[in-house]
Amino acid sequence: MSKKLYAAITFAMFTQAHAKPPTVPLQCGKSNGAVIAERQYLSAASGRGDIYNVMVTFAGKKPSKAKAEAALRECIAEAVKKDGTKDVLATAWFRGKLSASESDDEMLHPFGPIKFISYTASTKKVVIREPELIKKK
Repeated sequence: MSKKLYAAITFAMFTQAHAKPPTVPLQCGKSNGAVIAERQYLSAASGRGDIYNVMVTFAGKKPSKAKAEAALRECIAEAVKKDGTKDVLATAWFRGKLSASESDDEMLHPFGPIKFISYTASTKKVVIREPELIKKK
């Protein structure tokens, strides 16, 4: 896994409550229960990796793992259609009520507690993976 993808994963998991980079709404995941889907660009200049972060939010009722995965895959595909030149990390979120603050969203883990789904532009593949430690040189 590249350093920029690892940095983006860390960013996505631990900075949901901070100011968000600009987002682009995506029209995906609705058939699987998603209510909000958006793509953020995380620039290299900001130290966030030069990748896209796709966030898919469910509200009211938590989705099954299969529904969450299907929505994530659908939204990754839409993000890649818009720009397939950058890696894409996708995360699923749950909000008790749609009117609630996004800072209270709970990250969902449809692949297990530390696994995530991503698209790698260089291989053009979507895979489920675990974070890897960055080795010192």
